[in-house]
Amino acid sequence: MTYILYAAAVSLFSGKARSYLRWKGVDFQEISPTPEVMKTKLLPVIGWPVIPVLETPDCELIQDTGDIIAHIEAAYGGPSVYPDGPIQRFVTELLHTYADQWLTLPAMHYRWNHNEAWVLEEFGKLAAPDADRETQIAIGTKRGAMFKGMVPMLGVTPDTAPAIETSYESFLDEFSAHLTEHDFIFGGRPTLADFALYGPLYAHLYRDPASGALMKSRAPLVAKWVERLRDGNHGEGQLIADDMIPDTLLPLLRRNNIEHLPVLSATNDLLAAFNGDDLPRALGMVPFALGHTTGQTLARPFSLFRLQAGLEIYKSMTPDERTKADEVLDATDGQILKDFTIAKSLIRRNYKLTLA
Repeated sequence: MTYILYAAAVSLFSGKARSYLRWKGVDFQEISPTPEVMKTKLLPVIGWPVIPVLETPDCELIQDTGDIIAHIEAAYGGPSVYPDGPIQRFVTELLHTYADQWLTLPAMHYRWNHNEAWVLEEFGKLAAPDADRETQIAIGTKRGAMFKGMVPMLGVTPDTAPAIETSYESFLDEFSAHLTEHDFIFGGRPTLADFALYGPLYAHLYRDPASGALMKSRAPLVAKWVERLRDGNHGEGQLIADDMIPDTLLPLLRRNNIEHLPVLSATNDLLAAFNGDDLPRALGMVPFALGHTTGQTLARPFSLFRLQAGLEIYKSMTPDERTKADEVLDATDGQILKDFTIAKSLIRRNYKLTLA
């Protein structure tokens, strides 16, 4: 039973899906999304140019990485990517949101401000693998313009770049401290949180040469963690017992809660005020702060969709479980999550995010 993954090495979310499929032992073939593949295979069904896309043996196309992982988890046995314990599962979804929706800032900053020439050539190779290098660079420059144009909208500007670098380097230090005691986020095998973090940390921040050199020199344990997930040496050990959250994870959660939760809250306010049938990919711009540096970033409702999964787990907890989860939130400046309610329920329908 062979699956097809339409993906590219340069793509953040392709890395997340690819690494997960390898860990799960899925028999799959990877196909590059050339313009012809995109035009004839993906666009007619998905409706917009996006990767990764997984094609099942029944010829069904699955687009979002969260949906890809959920589909495979339902189809395959073996250890689950989702922790059994509700507190670990809740924290997993918080880190999933952080990785998918906030680590994009350092990922895009380092790619386009430290690795631009290299990545433009990579785009050219993807679009025209048989062309000469000069042609590939020209094609890559044209194709990369859209992605580069998004960088300021995400909040990456000359004013915010130093603070983004400071935050990312602190993240590397905090993650390194965790990896001195644990091979993965929750112990002896990876979970969804690992694969979500792997997406930006591999495709942009490890694989791109300048940022890769930074990771290997400042945080070699993080680089080794990336390589374990990349190479399939994922481990088959046990998760930390008794649904415990290790103290070494608390700094990462605190960073997420301090930096990203205010953005999610402001985005939720815009969602509450939204009136319309077609939910846009961004509801406007909202402020963010990294230390004493402030900026503006896109208010993406998909960030709330990711958070929604974690809040549903939190709200389904027993009183004793919620007390333990609240201890984690209290220790990481995440108290706002105790009463956080997504203004309007969100679902994915026909490969798009929409109101339920």
